[in-house]
Amino acid sequence: MISAKLIKDLEKHGFELEFPTYGTNEDMILEIINEENERLYPAIPLLLLDHFNYDLIKHRLKPIQRKKFDFIILIADSIFKKEKLDNKNTKQIITDNKIKQRIPKESFEYYHAAFKDSMKRKEEQKEEQREEQLDIRNTLNINKSLSTIYAPGKLRIMNKIYNHEHLTNTELKYYYRSIRPFILSILNENLRKYIMIIESSKKYTQ
Repeated sequence: MISAKLIKDLEKHGFELEFPTYGTNEDMILEIINEENERLYPAIPLLLLDHFNYDLIKHRLKPIQRKKFDFIILIADSIFKKEKLDNKNTKQIITDNKIKQRIPKESFEYYHAAFKDSMKRKEEQKEEQREEQLDIRNTLNINKSLSTIYAPGKLRIMNKIYNHEHLTNTELKYYYRSIRPFILSILNENLRKYIMIIESSKKYTQ
């Protein structure tokens, strides 16, 4: 098995390995439990937020594994209640299967802290994705606007400058002769005010 440390370090160098994904939520939960690694167990409450088939999972677990799973379900239910998340699924499973275990305070706090950290990271990832999508939309809008002003050849040179790419002497001369004067006009504050007045004024037609 490839070590997680090696995978992490390789990713820093831009190398990524493709791994198979799990077909169902139940498969992922079973895989975590079968690993019998305490460091992985706090991930289970995150998966229990989604629908899962308790009967399917319990029939594929050893008695001691099922007891651990039940224990985590009880903790997850308490976390969901404290965080004001929907816990109808876990509550129903606990009631139907008469799951009862004492939850030590330190165990709950450990799982709860891991849950909050994971949810925070998940929200941060969503925010990053939203910002990336916004950047893409802005780039598309900018390119659309520029294409109404500049010919493809001029846009190519401008994109090279924007991406810090080296210009040839011919491109550099073309930039100063045909592109830069127009840019300076666009940046002129008085011209922008003039254009804004024209755009915002009521249009008259004969």
